[in-house]
Amino acid sequence: MKVILFAAPFGQGGQMHIHCRRYLRLLQLAGCEVTLIEHAGAQSQPVPGVDQRKYPRRMRRLDGLLTTRALSFLHKRRLKPLLVSANADLCHVQWLDERVLDVSLAGGRPLIATAWGSDLNVPAQAAPNDRTRQRIGAALRALDLLIVDADDSATTANLLAGTRVPAATLPIGIDTKLFHPDFAKERAEWRQRWQIEPDALVFLSARQLGAVYRPGEIIAAFAGMPSAARERAYLIMRTFGHSVGTSLASLQQQTEALGIASRVRWVGSMPYEQQPGLFVAADFTVNFPHMDAFPVTFLESLACGVPVLTNRLKAYESNGALPYLMFASEDSISSLSATMAAALDNVEALRTQAAKGREHVVQNFDERVSAARLKEIYDEVLLRHSAGNR
Repeated sequence: MKVILFAAPFGQGGQMHIHCRRYLRLLQLAGCEVTLIEHAGAQSQPVPGVDQRKYPRRMRRLDGLLTTRALSFLHKRRLKPLLVSANADLCHVQWLDERVLDVSLAGGRPLIATAWGSDLNVPAQAAPNDRTRQRIGAALRALDLLIVDADDSATTANLLAGTRVPAATLPIGIDTKLFHPDFAKERAEWRQRWQIEPDALVFLSARQLGAVYRPGEIIAAFAGMPSAARERAYLIMRTFGHSVGTSLASLQQQTEALGIASRVRWVGSMPYEQQPGLFVAADFTVNFPHMDAFPVTFLESLACGVPVLTNRLKAYESNGALPYLMFASEDSISSLSATMAAALDNVEALRTQAAKGREHVVQNFDERVSAARLKEIYDEVLLRHSAGNR
């Protein structure tokens, strides 16, 4: 099966976003022949066995100036040769945006997109007459299938589209042979590097540094624990990402103002293969976004046998994960702080819970399982498309 995969139009340092790299891995495991289309400014390294090309410059400033007919003509002229030369069986767009409309106008069929969360949740908060929201609605209506990682995202897509969008739920699978609990050496090395005592208990904020993930609130929750709890604990904050709505400097100033700077460690980007060691160096991961889909971080943490402490969002009710997560009683800093403090006194029970979570992840969300399910989804879409063209 030949697939054109349109990568998300952003990533650190011009490199392909990690979610796209994971999806590319799933396609290869599924035995697909892939043409990868990255945004014009991408500087990703060559991927063995993958035909890599660049997306034509989109000229977004024209979207509001041209008629639908003119846009159709423009995008056909720019994208049609790419689609024809790739000669793929289907087109798959990562991150829901105007490129879905581009590919649709250029005749790319059947057309699938994967929504990551914010691409649906942010426009859903806008007014019904907001132009970005309307374009996302139009993009959803152009799809043959939308892939989401949480049932709640499918509901949001229907709201934006104003109609039922054909959807399938499939979290991005992870390599459970890479993410596992047996990293005693790496745990010791990471802790030595950070000057953290071997018997200390460590919280890890593993999401990227954006305001939507509320890193400042996580810091405040750590500071809000009783002093006796803080004195035997540390907080590791990840600093990768686009820092939308926040900054590393402001967060570091916050730790100084709260008097906890000596108990906080900052960790930037790292090779993906090293991340399991980072998870295992911690005793808990802490998650506190104000909106979300279903985080891959949950799967990675549980696969490493590390308990997850989180606020409760509708999206987290998907994928059978509820029994393996520890929820704050309400969506507040004080409640998260109480949950973190309680976890310090409940370590063994939470580790047992996380070990059962690993079994669930291995059985259902290992990348090989996800790749097989993705192949089934593709086959189903192609079958419906073929029947519709008869």
